Amino acid sequence: MPDQFRLRHTDLSHLVAEVAPGTTVQIGDLVYLDSGKLRPAADLPDQGTLEANQARFATAFFGVAMQAATGSGSVLVRVAADGVFEMDCAARSWQLGELVAAAEQPGGAALENQQVAPAARPELALGYVVQDYPTATTRVKVRLVGRPGTLLQLLRLERRQTANVETLAADKTLTPADARIQVLDPADAVGRSVTLPPEAASAGVDFFLHNAADAAEPLTVKNGAGTTVCTVGQNQAAYLHCDGTTWRALVGASN
Repeated sequence: MPDQFRLRHTDLSHLVAEVAPGTTVQIGDLVYLDSGKLRPAADLPDQGTLEANQARFATAFFGVAMQAATGSGSVLVRVAADGVFEMDCAARSWQLGELVAAAEQPGGAALENQQVAPAARPELALGYVVQDYPTATTRVKVRLVGRPGTLLQLLRLERRQTANVETLAADKTLTPADARIQVLDPADAVGRSVTLPPEAASAGVDFFLHNAADAAEPLTVKNGAGTTVCTVGQNQAAYLHCDGTTWRALVGASN
């Protein structure tokens, strides 16, 4: 896509980074860091699904390119890590405060460099809509916050700071959008299994899981492939975190 100067407000922070060798960055591109070098969104390797692509990009999102360049390993580009931009989108209406993620190309194998789409959950979001669009539009004003910023990371966390207290009647499968705090009673003498979301779509997702059993009824926590990550006994709790590749757990006593 040709250069599009997309900045609409000047309340932003400027950062400078090198463009990856052989990579072309256009003004207005959504860019991410790959081994410390800038690449446009379309360069992100395909993760297999829309949600997985958006999740991986959100963890590395640096900001919006303010300059155009083709990298040679030392070419520096100025990037807006926080600002209000007018971005392309598929024709639809938008509500003030609605979260936006990177959009995917029609072929489904890569992201768009200069287009946003609705975010299904906070961990996928790059920012939020700053005005109402009651009728369909193909351009939307959004505040985008790169990973160097802190506001969006606080928003991602706040949106999931809820608790689910549940007596299980069967094994449970969690999704990245589920409540961050899970208080679960297996209600079965042999215990229950809790399956975590797929790693590729869960970068930055974490859970606090408490076993509220009234007897020795364990919760066996598994990843999407069915491999046991940890076992949480009666009155124990686990902190579970995913880096986009692996789920890891810390288990200890709880009260």
